[in-house]
Amino acid sequence: MKTSLIPNFKGKRWLKILLRSFHILGVAGVFSSLFIEGEQPLYWMLLITSGVGLLMLEALSNFLWFVQVRALILYVKLGLLVLFYLYPDYAWHCLVTIILISGVISHAPSSVRYFSFIHGKKVQSIKDIKG
Repeated sequence: MKTSLIPNFKGKRWLKILLRSFHILGVAGVFSSLFIEGEQPLYWMLLITSGVGLLMLEALSNFLWFVQVRALILYVKLGLLVLFYLYPDYAWHCLVTIILISGVISHAPSSVRYFSFIHGKKVQSIKDIKG
């Protein structure tokens, strides 16, 4: 069973590092715009394009990503961004929560990040869900 559309390629790790760096810059810019009370479309563009790039790279590299905790966290963060848009008075709260959740999950052990909420155990490959 094929579990990816994007095979591993040379430079993939560096591409992910670059995308994450731009994503952090976008988050910082959007967060700072709350304090200066001015729209910063460049930072929103950085945030969204790098986020979509990371999502596509992760999800298309391993379809199991969709049922792992790291994907569940992304679903929560997207929900918080919707709240940010719908309720601008709570934008600061939403962004702080997103940053805290991101920091925790990115430094959590693999047994947490790769835990499948469907299978009830750590799942990193198709072999882990068989049997």
